[in-house]
Amino acid sequence: MKRNVLWIWLTALALIMGSMGLSGAEIIPPRGEGQIGLQAVVLCEELSVRDAPQATAPAVGKLLYGTQIIIQKEADEWARCFLSDSEGAGPAGWVKTDYLAIDPAWYRTEGQTPVYAWNDTAAPRVALLEKDTLLPVLKQEGDWLTVSLRGAAGWIRDAESAKASPIVLSGTGIRDGERFEEVVILEGTEEAVRLEHARSEVIGFEMDYEYETLARSSDAERERFVSVFDDPKQPENYIEVTRSEESAGAVLEALRAELSRDGGVTVKALTLARAEAMCIETSSASGTPGRLMTVYIIPAAEGCLVAAAHYTSESAEGWGRRFSYMMNTLAVIGVR
Repeated sequence: MKRNVLWIWLTALALIMGSMGLSGAEIIPPRGEGQIGLQAVVLCEELSVRDAPQATAPAVGKLLYGTQIIIQKEADEWARCFLSDSEGAGPAGWVKTDYLAIDPAWYRTEGQTPVYAWNDTAAPRVALLEKDTLLPVLKQEGDWLTVSLRGAAGWIRDAESAKASPIVLSGTGIRDGERFEEVVILEGTEEAVRLEHARSEVIGFEMDYEYETLARSSDAERERFVSVFDDPKQPENYIEVTRSEESAGAVLEALRAELSRDGGVTVKALTLARAEAMCIETSSASGTPGRLMTVYIIPAAEGCLVAAAHYTSESAEGWGRRFSYMMNTLAVIGVR
């Protein structure tokens, strides 16, 4: 049987942050098909039940989030269900399978358990579950489970299979200031670029940059890589890397709130070549040249790194792509 689930990602980021150890949990496996069909659970706030497998068919009832029903058969993204999970179920109807978890595994908590916006303990928390909470499992990736919350989905780290992994990387072993050449794809064509390796044990990162087109400046609080074509006092195209003692999730939420006052923002999880990052992208009004910024927030052993790439909408295909390439060379290292 086809099994569809409703994916509604990333609820509001006004969330509780802080440290909390992993809680144990019980995972109850799927029941399998019973005498009259498969168990299913409703994932949306309110699901219409219709007397035929058509969106225009008359509604014969409504099911609320979390209601458990029995699916008798499926046809073209519709499922015929009994409006109860027992054999003496009474009337039957048709519901869209997009809004069901059909024959899911279940997750039962053994103590207070945080639920994250994505599979990273530094991600914002979308919920804090109490003991013996029971939720359907939508997906499993390694030691992470995606569970259904009311109107959304969230990630829980399974204590039984979780294995500690260090956040801080030892680095590439390349010395600060070492230079080399590499062929990269920029603006759709292969281009040979001359790179210099920047390593800062004060801020705790290393990264490659094009030393012929970017001027590097350093101090105890930040590293800057500014276009040599810009006024260094008022640059338009540059990356600035700083370190924060706040958690990555707290920095993400504060930046999201600040930047959203001035325009649209996009928030996403990002896998870089050498690090995992939370990312905020700002956008200007359609057709209006303006300032753009992509902020990469990377968890570190204590706090996080914040790398902000600044460029104009007119240079997004040029500097924007170059800065994206630079970020894929960034690695977190220990601080001095």
